[in-house]
Amino acid sequence: MVKGDSVNAKPMVLDEAEQTLSEYATACWRHRWLIVLVAGCFGFGAAVWSFLQVPVYQAKATVVIDNPTPGGLDKDKSFYPDNSPEYFQTHFELMKSHFVLQRTARLLDLAERDEYQPKPSVIRQFVKSLMPESVLAFVRPPKKEEVDPADDAEEALIKQFAQDIEIMPIRGARLAHVTANAIEPELAAQIANTLVSVYIERNQELSANSKEQAAQWFTTHLEELRQKVQNSQQALYLFRAKHGLLTGEERKSVAAHTLAELNSQLVKTEMAKAEAHSRFLQIRSVLNPQGAGTAGLDWSKLDSQIQVLNSPLIQTLRAQEITVSAQVAELSEKYGPLHPKLAHMKAELQDLRQRTQQEVQKIYDSVKHQYDMALAQDKAVKEAITRYNTDKIRLEQNEIEHSMLERDAETSQHLYDVFLKATKETDLSSGMRANNVYLADPAAPSSVPSKPRTKLNIMLGLLAGLMSGVGLAIFVEGRSKKLMAPADVERYLPNVSLLGVVPRLSKAAAQKKALAPPNALTPVAESFRIIRTSLLLSNPDMLPSRILITSPGENEGKTTLAVNLAMAMAQLEDTQVVLIDVDFRNQQIHPLYEVGSPEQPPKGLGHLLRGEASLADVVHQTFVSNLSVIPHGGRPANPTELLHSKSMAQLLNWGATNRYHIILDCPPVLPIADAAVLASKVDGVLLVVSAGETTRDACHLAIQRIKQAGGRLLGVVMQKAPVADSPYYYGAYQQQR
Repeated sequence: MVKGDSVNAKPMVLDEAEQTLSEYATACWRHRWLIVLVAGCFGFGAAVWSFLQVPVYQAKATVVIDNPTPGGLDKDKSFYPDNSPEYFQTHFELMKSHFVLQRTARLLDLAERDEYQPKPSVIRQFVKSLMPESVLAFVRPPKKEEVDPADDAEEALIKQFAQDIEIMPIRGARLAHVTANAIEPELAAQIANTLVSVYIERNQELSANSKEQAAQWFTTHLEELRQKVQNSQQALYLFRAKHGLLTGEERKSVAAHTLAELNSQLVKTEMAKAEAHSRFLQIRSVLNPQGAGTAGLDWSKLDSQIQVLNSPLIQTLRAQEITVSAQVAELSEKYGPLHPKLAHMKAELQDLRQRTQQEVQKIYDSVKHQYDMALAQDKAVKEAITRYNTDKIRLEQNEIEHSMLERDAETSQHLYDVFLKATKETDLSSGMRANNVYLADPAAPSSVPSKPRTKLNIMLGLLAGLMSGVGLAIFVEGRSKKLMAPADVERYLPNVSLLGVVPRLSKAAAQKKALAPPNALTPVAESFRIIRTSLLLSNPDMLPSRILITSPGENEGKTTLAVNLAMAMAQLEDTQVVLIDVDFRNQQIHPLYEVGSPEQPPKGLGHLLRGEASLADVVHQTFVSNLSVIPHGGRPANPTELLHSKSMAQLLNWGATNRYHIILDCPPVLPIADAAVLASKVDGVLLVVSAGETTRDACHLAIQRIKQAGGRLLGVVMQKAPVADSPYYYGAYQQQR
């Protein structure tokens, strides 16, 4: 589909929709009395039904449904109110629960009320009376075993009672209207108030029962928790006693102190060991690796050692050695090597050095001993730290187990404390009867019945009747096969042109067969001028010279069309029109055909075709200029055979030769064969249909016969059409008439 087609499709759809609505409106207007009758019947039925109903009174009580507030024992706890619609809807449903309805019905003794007594169905009783017992036994449901009739009666009463109760929540508020219906206004008010009171008590009972069950549950589990606390504390005590564990703070303090002492001792021993090792290395470097004799002492390093310098004896020996060495040097210069003084001094020097070496050896032994002691202390401290770490790992394992036992004991104690507190609170709160449902506005008896609503029922009945009437009118219109409007011709005869529409004449004009003056400005006269123009447009050069006018059936307005169309065509310049009445069987003669005098009937078509009169004898001038008529001249014995005669063909040829426009007013095409005989001898055929009378099937059959006879159908003209179906400009002429 191209873009232009899609654009043009919307106006076509809108036109079809508007046409459909217009057709519906036209159908409703045609059947308006049917619609009024149906609406009136419905309204009357609704009024009768309303007046026959027993008045029912309604009472309304207002209920406040608040969120549950925390009690005096729960003020220190978190509380989140529930404002969801489900919360309030739960209360509304519980108000109509079976328990509440049953208790309310028993309190009000509704089983003894007349309106709640079981009433047998009249229709059911009537049907049972018509059915035989064998059929009833087959249809009747099997009886239930061990069913108490009183229970069935009570269930039926509660079911009926529930239908009289309605809960209406107020949007945007925590309020609800509880409405009750009853035949007695006082009973309606009692039902509404009692129902609310019963639900309030029921709500309190449910709250109290839940608290009692909670208290019972807490009490049951409290003894178990107490025994569990004792067992956990006993296990913790035995574990501490077995492993000699202190309390948590003491264990942490001792462990921290021990670890600090060991670390401090380890630092000290490490420093002492390093210091002893340094002294040991220094003193060992002075001694000869041989370790004995003067040759084993490094005298050059001797004075640089701190231990040697700190020894008074060595310092004294060193001073004596220096003195003796000076004396040996002095004697060596004076005496020879074997001199007794020199030998004596050398021996003394050797003795001093030997004593010095012995003292250095002692210092070395002392330093070595200190170094060994430092090594031993360092090893001992490290072993102590190793043992401490081992013990620490074992203690940590014990600590983990101890912590688990301690936590278990603490948890058990805490849970026991919580349960003990909750048990005491539930014991106290179980005695409090808190409620969050209140009766804000009690119901009062009403003096005006709520049912039946007579005015509303009548209005609804009229509305339903109006809708049913419209539907029935549309249904009847759809089932009807008659052509009701010009649109029906265009819809059901798509291949046939609609040349014009003639409005419905008034009853007086129709009875008098009144003519439409050619120059009159009326819708009827204008309609014939439109038909004349349509015929002229069918052949732009000239009007068809021989036109046959017929209809599918009788009394469809063909003669009226023929006469008035002839008058309209006679108004054209240089136009001679001859109107021929070919309907021999019609004894009701149109006033236009009434020529001559009653004493001497005029000669007509029958006389011409039988050869009893000449053409000049049968052609009569009318009061309309340029218009002549040929009456039928009575009913012959063989009208169809006469129309087959050569005289008829000569008459038609005479009209064409002399430039006369001949209009043949023929009988209906379906019941009589005359129109089919002449159809092929004329230039065209006009088919007249009557709005609301001619059927679609008759039109199709008439068109088929005309075409089978060789006739040329110029188009269709609709007679007796409503003014609304005529062209739009008829309204202007209607105002001028």
